[in-house]
Amino acid sequence: MSVIVSVPDIDAILSDRGHTIRQRQYSMRVAFYARGYVPRDENTLRASEPLNSRYAEGLLIWNTPYALKQYSVPMEHTTAGTQDHWDEAVRKNHMSDLKDYVSKLYGR
Repeated sequence: MSVIVSVPDIDAILSDRGHTIRQRQYSMRVAFYARGYVPRDENTLRASEPLNSRYAEGLLIWNTPYALKQYSVPMEHTTAGTQDHWDEAVRKNHMSDLKDYVSKLYGR
């Protein structure tokens, strides 16, 4: 007895290339949300992320001499809605949307 299951896109969904594409798309979505929380006195910190991030590897990188301080040290930021630890704000405010996005990326 044989059972054949036809899933035409399974190779694309499970391939390394397919995963890399989805990882890149997901990382870019997280970065989009995070930018709203990243302090922006002169936009240099925000602008450093797309130039330095490695989306396909899932790495979002803010690379300025003061990025670590802006991320790590609680302080009053000049732009409303911005804060330190912006990844935590993304998780708190957008995790449900991100889970839905991943489900759609994988066709679920």
